[in-house]
Amino acid sequence: MKTIVFSGLLAALVVSVTLTSCSSSETAEKKTTKFQADRPKFQIGKAVPQKVGQTFRLPGEFKAFQEVNIYPKADGFVEQVLVDRGSFVKKGQILMVLDSPESEERLAVARSNALKANALLVASREHYRRLRASSRVPGSVSALDLETANARMMADSASMLGEEANFRALTKIKSYLTVRAPFDGVITERNVHPGALVGAGAKMERPMMVLQQQNHLRLVLDIPENYSTTLKHGKTVSFTVGALPGQVFKGKITRRSGNMNEQFRSETVEIDITNAAGKFKPGMFAEVILDAEGTTGALAVPLTSVVASTERQYVIRVIDGRAQYVDVRRGQQSGDLTEVFGNLRANDQIVINAREDLKEGTEIQ
Repeated sequence: MKTIVFSGLLAALVVSVTLTSCSSSETAEKKTTKFQADRPKFQIGKAVPQKVGQTFRLPGEFKAFQEVNIYPKADGFVEQVLVDRGSFVKKGQILMVLDSPESEERLAVARSNALKANALLVASREHYRRLRASSRVPGSVSALDLETANARMMADSASMLGEEANFRALTKIKSYLTVRAPFDGVITERNVHPGALVGAGAKMERPMMVLQQQNHLRLVLDIPENYSTTLKHGKTVSFTVGALPGQVFKGKITRRSGNMNEQFRSETVEIDITNAAGKFKPGMFAEVILDAEGTTGALAVPLTSVVASTERQYVIRVIDGRAQYVDVRRGQQSGDLTEVFGNLRANDQIVINAREDLKEGTEIQ
């Protein structure tokens, strides 16, 4: 009986030990599985040398190729207005005629003074010529008389030049009374009527007229700094106009300002637009479609691989199985890719699903 009891106890202990061992093994396995489940998984990719182009849309505004506010150059009254708002005019065409009696009087006086000065110069020149001819006979003319006659002639010559200059200036002012178009265009604004006082004697809050060249327009837009460096002169772009739905138009980049607006960090660009049919009007808005070509030499990485904290912007490079922070600057972006610039080389391994809580030096399996 003792032996039987001993054997039963031994069997019970074996079973107990076995059960305890199995229970401990299962617990350890569960802990390991739970640890592996809680452990973050990271996807590893590469930084590749690739241009990241992007199609983006920017607002633009049509402006007249040439525009001028016409103010009077001489004081006077408006005598005639020969054009009105909406009139098509040619270069040199008379737009209006001003009347200035004071200018006419000053011009008449200047003309008279110029004629008198010319007559005096003719007389003094002839007197000097005769005295000089007589001086060839010794003792007939004193040296003082000859010098006096020469000085008189020089003074009359200077006086005549001054009077003629004054006459030309007043003649030019009189020509300003006839207002002409400086170029072909359309009168878009008229603010005076016959009888109105214009010029320095009146406070001109608005121009007499506004003239615009509308058969040739400028489409003006501002390019953000990130894209301006890759934009090429002469590049063909597309644009749409809200007032003309369903139509896409083409144009070429004609001019660039060459500097960045300090407030908006952008460069002003102009596109010349032929507008012979008059489809577009100055002041209209357009949406310009641009295709950025990407930056030469840039490396492309997924957007998710760039971590932006309050202190820095970086990607996590994997070196010898450990995380290493590399500060970068982002460039152009297209879809899920972005350009990065920094101490990063082509084909470097990086963490694609990077997170801020992944500390530098952490082992990455």
